Amino acid sequence: KELILLFIGSALVNNFLLARFLGICSFLGVTSQLRAAVSMGVAVTGVMFGASTVSWLLYAYVLDPLGLQYLQYVVFILVIASMVQALEQVIKARMPGLYRAFGISFL
Repeated sequence: KELILLFIGSALVNNFLLARFLGICSFLGVTSQLRAAVSMGVAVTGVMFGASTVSWLLYAYVLDPLGLQYLQYVVFILVIASMVQALEQVIKARMPGLYRAFGISFL
């Protein structure tokens, strides 16, 4: 029962895309190819996990000690944008077919 509540809470209440509207482009991206959709989901999950980790580290060790807590969202958005750009370049170089399948809605 607790696992179900945890899943519902993380999917609906604490969801990055729905609660903060961060990374919304991937939420709106549409494709008719299953491989592209699964790949997009894996990419979004990886970027959000990595961005959360890096942002927490920056907040805990840079922003909070310096009293710059108000820059938390700005830093989070910059980290997400940087990670998306890096991932886009990797996918473009190593998987051009997948890059074309993502199209304009890349992450």
